[in-house]
Amino acid sequence: MTGLKNLALLALGWTASAEQVKRQDATAKYCPGGTPICFSEYTVAAQNLIYRIAIPDVAAAPFDILLQIVAPKTIGWAGIAWGGKMSNNPLTIGWASGTSAVVSSRWTSGHSMPGAYTGANYIVLPTTTSNATHWQLDVLCQGCSQWAGGSLNPNGQNAFAWAKSNRAVSAPANNASSFGSHDGKAVFAHDLSQAKIPKGVFDAV
Repeated sequence: MTGLKNLALLALGWTASAEQVKRQDATAKYCPGGTPICFSEYTVAAQNLIYRIAIPDVAAAPFDILLQIVAPKTIGWAGIAWGGKMSNNPLTIGWASGTSAVVSSRWTSGHSMPGAYTGANYIVLPTTTSNATHWQLDVLCQGCSQWAGGSLNPNGQNAFAWAKSNRAVSAPANNASSFGSHDGKAVFAHDLSQAKIPKGVFDAV
């Protein structure tokens, strides 16, 4: 099991450089060589922004979600809305902080600054990092697949939304920091059946 966990962390530890970011706006499957982990991947080509997702092989929600966000340092914050819209669904927001990155769990009932959301819990994985060109956030989310009024389908398409801002957050070390409005956003369809990995591999992470 230790070897499996090391392979899992190796897969998570890939950090994109400007040249390595795939320039496409599409959902794909990303399988790091030499590891048992595959992610479903969505790349926002114009922003050099990558979202990768892995889930255990389950039939229905609730389930945990492994999320990786890779972004250039020019992006002050980036996030994903699990219900495909800004309001009334869990929001996962990330940003760089020193040599690492921070995750912030948010929720809003309208078009206003999202407040803290306690319905989701996050484990920040040790592969989370930040360097001179990019930051990478690797987290396990417990509570992002099901919420009051909605849930995700692990067997097919889901509507997600991404958002980002080039403006840095007010207090990078604080996951409750305020931040400015997005300057880029879009809804995208994502097939979570492509994100499934064997439950034993997932649990090893």
